[in-house]
Amino acid sequence: MNPTTPSTPVQAPAIEATLSLVNSKLHITGQAGNFEPIDTDYIPPYGDGLGYMPLQLFLISFGACAAGAVLTLLRRMQRNIEAFDMNVSGIRRTEHPTSFSEITVEYIITSTDVTEQEVQKALALAEQSICPVWAMIRGNVEVKSIVTLL
Repeated sequence: MNPTTPSTPVQAPAIEATLSLVNSKLHITGQAGNFEPIDTDYIPPYGDGLGYMPLQLFLISFGACAAGAVLTLLRRMQRNIEAFDMNVSGIRRTEHPTSFSEITVEYIITSTDVTEQEVQKALALAEQSICPVWAMIRGNVEVKSIVTLL
C-alpha cells in the first residue's frame, strides 16, 4: 500500500431479514437467512398475542449475544463449562417510546474451575468490545449482571 494513499475501510456484509404482515392487526412473520420464520405480535387490542413481542425478541437477542461473548472468552481461558443458563428481564420506561430503561441478566454457570473474577472480566470485555447488541444500547439502557456459579 502506498503510504500517501488513504485506506478505504472494509464494510462487513449486510445482515438482512424479511417481514410480512399476516393479519389485519400487528401479527408479523419474519425470517432471516434459511432459518424458520418467527411470529411477532402485540397484546390486544393492537394484536392478538400470536407471537413474540418485539421487546421479548430483543431480550433473547441481547442474551444470546452476551452469552456468546462470555462463553467464548471463558473457553479461551480454557475453562470447563458444564452448563450455562440465563434469565434476562427488562424494565420499560413509562413514557413513549416505552423502551427498556434497565435490563437485568442472571448468568447461571455450572463449572468446576470458573471464578467470579473471570466471569466479571469476560462480562466487561463483552460489554466494551465484543457484543454488538450491548454496544447498541450502551449509554441508553442500564444493564445489571448477576452471576451465580454452581
